[in-house]
Amino acid sequence: MNKLSFRLLALALLMAHCAWTAAQSPASRTSRQQPAESAAITQARNLLAAGKTDAAIETLTAANRANPNETQVNHLLGIIYYQKSDYARAIEHLTNSLRQTPASSPQYRQEVQALGLSHYLLGHLREALPYLEQLSVWSPDSTEMTYALGISYVQTRNTDKARATFARMFKVPAMSASAYLINAQMMVRQQFEELAEGELQKALELDPRLPQANFLLGEMAIYHANIERGIELLQKEIALNPAFGMAYYRLGEAYTRQLKWDEAIGPLQKSIWLNPYFSGPYIVLGKVYLKKADIPNAENMLRHALQMDPNNFSGHHLLAQVLQQSNRAEEARKEFAIAEQLRTSADKEP
Repeated sequence: MNKLSFRLLALALLMAHCAWTAAQSPASRTSRQQPAESAAITQARNLLAAGKTDAAIETLTAANRANPNETQVNHLLGIIYYQKSDYARAIEHLTNSLRQTPASSPQYRQEVQALGLSHYLLGHLREALPYLEQLSVWSPDSTEMTYALGISYVQTRNTDKARATFARMFKVPAMSASAYLINAQMMVRQQFEELAEGELQKALELDPRLPQANFLLGEMAIYHANIERGIELLQKEIALNPAFGMAYYRLGEAYTRQLKWDEAIGPLQKSIWLNPYFSGPYIVLGKVYLKKADIPNAENMLRHALQMDPNNFSGHHLLAQVLQQSNRAEEARKEFAIAEQLRTSADKEP
């Protein structure tokens, strides 16, 4: 999974987790019967209520050293470490607690959820799966949990279970062409193209006129430098789905890889006319006009793209080249500097 996607998913999972972590507060626990607490637990809860999290951890850690198998201490330590995003320590303590927690108790569900998400967020997907499967039974309508389960199946190459999971999430039959297409899209996002190709071929067997299947196959062919095959598949997509702007964009881009500048113009223009708010085709069209020495049109396309996407490295770098060819050296220098700054910032992004 790419870093941005992982961060966004982690944020969604943490937000989904907020409701049950609130149940750990001293105020909420008074509304239900609890087993007798040790002095360390009571002290830790009071420290947490006062906002002294580190002090609570010190108290519980000392109690854990004295009695490593005390369930309540391990449970509360695990929950605190989870809230602090220290997932490794959360797993250590919650695993110990779960062994001794009755499966019928609310505490058990809390531990299963925290363990599943902790393993998932650490990338321990095989370890996360049993917990995520249980969570899926308890919360079948949670899109965050279902997505995490489906991605875990993809990452562990369990194609059929991934398809069934995403089919349930998107409310389509698990053996339908749509389910195969959705599964393939998720696999492409996770960079499992070889698995995605098989899913897409099956989708087209079930429904030869299914929109976007040929498009995804075409994208993958171009990514693997099979440009002619990619163009053929994109043309098939356009024949089936003539209002799909992204197919024209990718087709125009494919022509530029063959240096077929004139052939690229038409598809890129159509992409813009179908979706004028996406910067991609403007940038590629600006490059085409630059290669054809049509400097005014190149500048117009690139400036329009940068109005929509001011932090686009390619847009600034191409505009700098256009300005350079227009003998506007100072403006070109500024654009090159912006482009270099954007590239350096991207390289430094964690």
